[in-house]
Amino acid sequence: MHISKRVLIGSLAGALLFTGGMLAGSNSAVAKKAAESIRVNFANIKLIANGKEIQNKAEPFTYNGNVYVPAATIANMFGIAQTWDNSTPAVRFESADRVASAPQYAGMQGQQNYPHPLDYVYALRPKFEKVVNIVNNKELVIPKMENDGTLTPISRMVHADMFYMLETNSQGTFINGYQIDKVKIEISKLFSRKIEPVTGSLSFNEETREFTEKMLNLDSNNNLKLVGIKIYGISDENVITKKHELLTQ
Repeated sequence: MHISKRVLIGSLAGALLFTGGMLAGSNSAVAKKAAESIRVNFANIKLIANGKEIQNKAEPFTYNGNVYVPAATIANMFGIAQTWDNSTPAVRFESADRVASAPQYAGMQGQQNYPHPLDYVYALRPKFEKVVNIVNNKELVIPKMENDGTLTPISRMVHADMFYMLETNSQGTFINGYQIDKVKIEISKLFSRKIEPVTGSLSFNEETREFTEKMLNLDSNNNLKLVGIKIYGISDENVITKKHELLTQ
């Protein structure tokens, strides 16, 4: 069954676990601000999103017929922005449409603070050394093969919360595949694959799973001129192979 993000946000209120001593009874619409001892049932409940089991630090449990899961876990699984508002207190959720329209969540709009968005929550910092969550401003360092390696973006976020970057270092030129774990809030490098030196710009097509390099040279008037195209394909095993090389006249 497909559940939209808007519907999911609305249903989260009945399935949240607050660790700050604030619990809502299943038959009450008003949250209690005092600590209360309750009996819950732990039954090794698994969280599965799109067929993939999600690892979680706090184990879900049932209480009065309801399943209680950490709010951040559910929100991160579906890419929904969430923050804790201690002054109210409240857990605030931001859906994709609000993020696209609200100025404070304008990473997708190419604002000065977040000019390189990966999706509507995560963006690349300038110099491409870090990924930042534009909702809470938390940063994640992007792993590299070498500390002195230079990173260049190739793609925005694609399937399975992945993105690709080009790394140039003392060993050559590599396409690196990265994955953001939105539950654990961490970033990992899944692979590095060496390719020929890149003289132009490299882009990724999610539909065809191809990397395309547009090779550029300066002409006699010092203007950039397209002189060739290279196309690399990536397999399900993350093997990258050059498929075509086209030279222009």
